[in-house]
Amino acid sequence: MADGQDRGRDHGGDLSEAMARFGGTADDWIDLSTGINRVPYPAPPASAAALCDLPGRAAIDRLSAAAQGAYGTDWPLLPLAGAQAAIQLLPVVAPEGAVRVLGPTYNEYAGAFEAVGRAVETVVAAEALAGAGLAVIVNPNNPDGRRLAPEALRAIAATVGVLVVDESFADPHPELSLLPGACPENVLVLRSFGKFYGLAGLRLGFVLGSKALLGPLAGRAEIGRGSWWERV
Repeated sequence: MADGQDRGRDHGGDLSEAMARFGGTADDWIDLSTGINRVPYPAPPASAAALCDLPGRAAIDRLSAAAQGAYGTDWPLLPLAGAQAAIQLLPVVAPEGAVRVLGPTYNEYAGAFEAVGRAVETVVAAEALAGAGLAVIVNPNNPDGRRLAPEALRAIAATVGVLVVDESFADPHPELSLLPGACPENVLVLRSFGKFYGLAGLRLGFVLGSKALLGPLAGRAEIGRGSWWERV
């Protein structure tokens, strides 16, 4: 659990608490939290620069180009410290009107908006998102695996102010992604590095969308400050 995280929104990854409550050692447990991999990828030793230096603009440019290549897109892109960082910034770009989340799903969306005093409606049918100021869809969904085709998502986008599509679990299903198509002005797509690759200690994610939406997010995100964002 991250420091300061609301314990009511805990979503796994803390074996020490489980062992304190139920006993056993770490070897006795199987942790099924997303983003955790007990058979890690072989990794070369980290360079001194990687451990000691902040990333410069050239490194961020290489990272952004690699992500766009991996996702097969030319959408503008903002790298962040995990998809969670993007979720916490979403109230910055939420217009007036209802905030609706297609549920049941990841509970951090509701928490991010409730933290700034915005009421959140959880709906169980995609059609019920229509008319929202901001709508959220996780595709494929966690925890039930619900999937919506890109055409359906674009149709929903036409009925809401801003549509957020969380594609954190879409890496094995590129046919579900909006990113190969044109970038709508009112859509943000979130991608997570750690959830697919099982590298929980590497906090890396991306938010993609129009510069009109990414600009305010970059202004609140440490990695997006300064002249780098102006060059994207």
